Amino acid sequence: MNKQIILKEIKENTFFWKFYFCWSRGYDDQKELNIDEVLEVIETDETKAYEWERSFLNEAEIEENPRYIAEKINDNLNYAIEFQEYEINFFLNDIYIGNLGGHFEAWFFTLEELLAFEKYPELFLLFLPMTGIVENERLILKPFIVKHLNSIPKFETHSEYIADCILNGLVMESGFSEIEGVGITNNQNHSVRNVEVYPRYRENVIELNKILVSSKIP
Repeated sequence: MNKQIILKEIKENTFFWKFYFCWSRGYDDQKELNIDEVLEVIETDETKAYEWERSFLNEAEIEENPRYIAEKINDNLNYAIEFQEYEINFFLNDIYIGNLGGHFEAWFFTLEELLAFEKYPELFLLFLPMTGIVENERLILKPFIVKHLNSIPKFETHSEYIADCILNGLVMESGFSEIEGVGITNNQNHSVRNVEVYPRYRENVIELNKILVSSKIP
């Protein structure tokens, strides 16, 4: 099996997006449901879903040869998303920016940075769980999430509800700020951009901030 996943493979793939968003930190705060329980509203054949997941991840080789999505966005910016057995790792220009899993590191992209990818639905949805917002940005982001969820078969009936639950997991305790000499940072635990708590990421964050400012997403 080809280790690289092409975007066409996941574009309108209900199995993939249900699987993918189960890794996010979303939840239903009213019913006290985790995101995997929330996504049960998307009815799929569980046997077929299990078989698809095993085949998609190529489970026999995942530890040594994980599958991945990787593309060049423009001359200055590329990304890779690597599907390991217990986590999904994210990279920009080969620099680690976080992961989804048990020991997650997220809240990397600002709302403005995420919306720069809005013309690329698959990329927008892939980066969505790695985004951090403050409470008053919910209303700005929600219509974009609903729009792109509506393009996924079986999601359209529940897109408003799922969007609300995903947004719950994106809200940070406080927003992003700028530090002179570093650029955009935050003080959120479990975020690569929190250079005060995680100084080991400082040089990478400086480099990525320069790249994100100079790279105009077409």
